[in-house]
Amino acid sequence: MRITNNTMNNAFINNLNKNLKNMQKAQEQLTSLKKVSKPSDDPLLVGKILSMKDNIKQNEQYNSNISESQGWVQTQDTALADVTKTMNRIRDLIVYGANGSLAQKDRDAITDEVKMKVGEIKEILNTNFDGRYIFGGQKTGTAPFEEGVDGKLQYVGSDEDIEREISQGVIIKLKTNGGDITTIKGEPSPDKDQTLGDFLQEVVGAMDKGETDKLSNDLLAKADKFIDNILRVRSSIGAVDNRLEAAQERNKSENINLTSVLSSKEDIDIAEQYMKYTMMSTAYQTSLSVGAKILQPSLLDYLR
Repeated sequence: MRITNNTMNNAFINNLNKNLKNMQKAQEQLTSLKKVSKPSDDPLLVGKILSMKDNIKQNEQYNSNISESQGWVQTQDTALADVTKTMNRIRDLIVYGANGSLAQKDRDAITDEVKMKVGEIKEILNTNFDGRYIFGGQKTGTAPFEEGVDGKLQYVGSDEDIEREISQGVIIKLKTNGGDITTIKGEPSPDKDQTLGDFLQEVVGAMDKGETDKLSNDLLAKADKFIDNILRVRSSIGAVDNRLEAAQERNKSENINLTSVLSSKEDIDIAEQYMKYTMMSTAYQTSLSVGAKILQPSLLDYLR
């Protein structure tokens, strides 16, 4: 093949442009600290980077769900601790009221305190977290407990617990059904349940009538059952809290791993990239120097 001056000139300019383009790309990477700045740079790599970012964003949402759920269950635990204290006080009042030698005024005072405790329990069980009631089942917008016209404590929430997704395909239930807290299954008979509202009304009635035997036997035993039931629910909420804590640790670890993988795909090695840029810059300058020696002056004048 015949080599002409034009052939040499064109080859030189093409190679010079390639070197300049490579140097420009390296310079852009050093400026942005990213391997790619647009999809056309490397479509496959850009696709992987976008997928990783979606995974990180989803993982952050799971972390938000976990943190919110932890605040929820910790508020529940505090509330049930207060309910337990109140129920223990009611139990003490039942024991006092079972004393047959009490004067009527003392018995009336005990009855009044029991009635006051009903309102106290209602207020505690109507605790809310971030504007949502924690013991209303899935009805979080309205107070789940109320006192009827007769002063009876009633649950008006839903029977379904709230669910939260804490990881890909992993759903956890928050114990929000307040009926589980205030209901003893199979009492007073296997086919009938008793609520805390029914029990407290029985206590008030027995106090008014001076039924000391009923107070010291049947109602004292029921008080223990309701306290045990509250402790059972509190224990299950504690188990949920433990699971959430473990899930949060896994989530943090996964987020660190995902971020590390993303960085390896997206971010440049500054020292390595600077070395490449320096080599490309040297190659470009060398190309210009060599071209000045081998090309005709007319072309060099054109390049200047």
